[in-house]
Amino acid sequence: MKVLTSILLIIVVCATVGLAKTSDSSLRVLSTKRSVLDIKTSKDLIGATIVIENEEHDVIESIPLEKRRTIVDFFFLAPGAYTVKIQKDEKEIVIHYVNK
Repeated sequence: MKVLTSILLIIVVCATVGLAKTSDSSLRVLSTKRSVLDIKTSKDLIGATIVIENEEHDVIESIPLEKRRTIVDFFFLAPGAYTVKIQKDEKEIVIHYVNK
């Protein structure tokens, strides 16, 4: 009985550790260099909308997400903090970006 309990305990611990390492993997920021935000999304976010807002929450641009990998260029925008929101249905992912 102790062996069975020990095996069950090990399985539960391994499953818990495995779940703890998984995060919202629907978005990965690949690079933020040279006034460019390079992101890669999961397939389920294709068709979403990328909304870029400035510090005053004014919408600068709204772009449809057509591919998994997207580059958002901030080169011609003024230096400052921007909020990039990826919205699809009920899901919203927010990225804060500072353009230098």
